[in-house]
Amino acid sequence: MGRVTKKGSTANMQSGEKIGSPTKLRHRKPIDNGSTAAAKGDYDENDGDDGQGKGTGIVPQEDTKKKWRNWRQRTTFTFLMIAGFFTVIALGPLSTMLMVLCLQVLIYREVISLSSVPKKERDLPWSRAMNAYFLICLEYYLYGENMHRALKRHPWLEAHLQPFFAHHRFISFSLYLIGFVWFVSTLRKGYYRFQMGQFAWTHMALGLVVVQSQYMIENIFEGIFWFFLPIALVIVNDIFAYVFGFFFGRHQLIELSPKKTWEGYIGGGVTTMMFGFVFTAMLSDWPFMYCPPPNLHMTAFSNVTCEKNPVFVPQEYQVPAALSAALSVVLKRHIATVTIRPVQFHSLAISAFASLIAPFGGFFASGVKRAFNIKDFGNSIPGHGGVTDRFDCQFIMAVFSHSYYSSFIKVSTVTVGGLFSSFLSLNSEKQMELYYSIQEYLQSTGSAAGEAASAAAGAA
Repeated sequence: MGRVTKKGSTANMQSGEKIGSPTKLRHRKPIDNGSTAAAKGDYDENDGDDGQGKGTGIVPQEDTKKKWRNWRQRTTFTFLMIAGFFTVIALGPLSTMLMVLCLQVLIYREVISLSSVPKKERDLPWSRAMNAYFLICLEYYLYGENMHRALKRHPWLEAHLQPFFAHHRFISFSLYLIGFVWFVSTLRKGYYRFQMGQFAWTHMALGLVVVQSQYMIENIFEGIFWFFLPIALVIVNDIFAYVFGFFFGRHQLIELSPKKTWEGYIGGGVTTMMFGFVFTAMLSDWPFMYCPPPNLHMTAFSNVTCEKNPVFVPQEYQVPAALSAALSVVLKRHIATVTIRPVQFHSLAISAFASLIAPFGGFFASGVKRAFNIKDFGNSIPGHGGVTDRFDCQFIMAVFSHSYYSSFIKVSTVTVGGLFSSFLSLNSEKQMELYYSIQEYLQSTGSAAGEAASAAAGAA
């Protein structure tokens, strides 16, 4: 799939077909028949040429100097990105949400540009504007939902915005309809197929990029831990798969990406599992990580308290007799029980997904690049390519981690903010009925709050 050779290119040009014509942008680098992309290491998201090592299962060799030069450049910018990522996380949920928003816009821009045909777009001046408009509509809908959720912790502010939130979905759909009517009204004879293709590509990009990455925001509201851990696992797997592949890679993993090796895939997977188990224990004692954010301006230096989810509470587990005996011989002391947090077992499942399945998000991106005859999605990150090249595995990881958390870990709780939000949805008569019912209950139980409410009602 996507095999490009000089012979094939010549034949296609003679027949009048333009290879990769929709993808001519200034930052794109077409795949050549040499080892242009081979300078990337094992787990780089960039591609090599299909012709090298095809069918042999052997990774194509590359120039040693070029290989080490790429190693230094890639390593330098990897550490810079990790440092920036840690800084954003420490600044709290608001900065993290803004980072996700920026990533959504940048990646959407890179993906949309793949279908760009400047010659046709000059005759259709509104095509780019519509791409931006549909992005704004979807961001408005998704972040509006999240803002409503965040403001439940600020009941009085939510009360003032309640009419707006009550009609948020209708407003969002109305905005989309405006874009739909706008698109249909701009259809021009001779461009129908191109315009329909652009419309479909735009919606695919919105679904694969914006909707999937929005689960990162959902994870933030459950606790920074559920946002941070999945991303960290993918990063660790990416790094160590690259390291193992760089030094030990010999056997090709998948023909779609010739520089991916079994050595990198397995080495990165084992390392990620070990890292996830240990790193989870370290994060489980930090309230900033496991507590759902009480507000958006919380930071790593804030004094945060909450009731721990049971999975973060250490528990003792009995060590099987055979394993206990073996450990006694090796460690020279008897070990009958071990203390482990249940979330550490869950981290193994999440780590397994990050190691075994999430890389296929990168393989999918490699397939897209081959389909459009490009080497990278961009060149904004030296040694890595574009933003999409670095975050393609994170989208499917975010969806999985949120689904896993919701299915196996989340504990249903009733919050004051949630109750107050329901109270605001009642009409004034029902609100007063609920108020007097609560007052009557508190008085019957002899609660001080009930006496205070009764005194306040009498004064009124």
